[in-house]
Amino acid sequence: MLPHFLLVGAAKSGTSSLDRYLAEHPQIYIPPKKEAHYFSTPSFPPQFKGKGDEGMNTETIRQREQYERLFAAAHESQIVGESSAFYLYFPDTAERIAADNPHMKIIITLRNPVDRAYSAYMYLRRDEREELPFEAALEAEEKRKMQDYEPMWLYKELSLYHSQIKRYFQVFPKEQVKVILFEDFTSDTRQTMRDVYSFLGVDPTFTADTSIHYNESGLPKSRALFNFISQPNGLKELVKPLIPSALRERLGNRAKSMLLEKVSMNPDTRTALRDYFHDDVMKLQDLLKRDLGAWL
Repeated sequence: MLPHFLLVGAAKSGTSSLDRYLAEHPQIYIPPKKEAHYFSTPSFPPQFKGKGDEGMNTETIRQREQYERLFAAAHESQIVGESSAFYLYFPDTAERIAADNPHMKIIITLRNPVDRAYSAYMYLRRDEREELPFEAALEAEEKRKMQDYEPMWLYKELSLYHSQIKRYFQVFPKEQVKVILFEDFTSDTRQTMRDVYSFLGVDPTFTADTSIHYNESGLPKSRALFNFISQPNGLKELVKPLIPSALRERLGNRAKSMLLEKVSMNPDTRTALRDYFHDDVMKLQDLLKRDLGAWL
């Protein structure tokens, strides 16, 4: 069995939470492994070389048989999907997906580009990968791209949505592409989920547990405790067989969220980024036929 739908990004726009909420629906199967990146791997460099990029080198799925095994546990009555947040970014990915399944349904989540860029930065700070101040990291972006850092480091480029969305609209009929704004998702999560369920053709009255926000960004209040919860250790391995995997994931995410604190962006940096993204937001607004004035 292969996917009927894909959640393609953008990264740090609610994709992890949407993935987990969809996985709760009894008519939907999403594998526990997120970020397979199967359709994007032909665009990858031989190795990503940023600090902590090893996961992109070793955990992505490159072989067809390996990709199909992700969905082996799906029941034949379920629709199947997967989430890879860089499918939106890599050129030619949309074409590869369409060549594999021209009827694929595509879900895209978009966030205020300034907030998305900063959230990606704070995510890498959270995981002790990013060492530069935000402003210096923005300056380093082009050099890092040339040095084959993985896309999460490209704070500005990943937030330039217009060309990324346009590629999908050029390849798939618009009725097969659903674009969700992060602001709508967070302000009325249940209605957003009903809309997504209807788009996928499953029971829209199902109610997922949306009380947990997955994979949030921020700085740990206690680095030692955060690392204990986030990283493998002997005690966690001992209790692992006693707690179902879905419950472990919910408990772990809730605990990590409680340990994170938000750090505000410098107002001058926010203004500069808002100006930087202005023209792209205007083009995206025309493409989506949606008022994005709140982003400007």
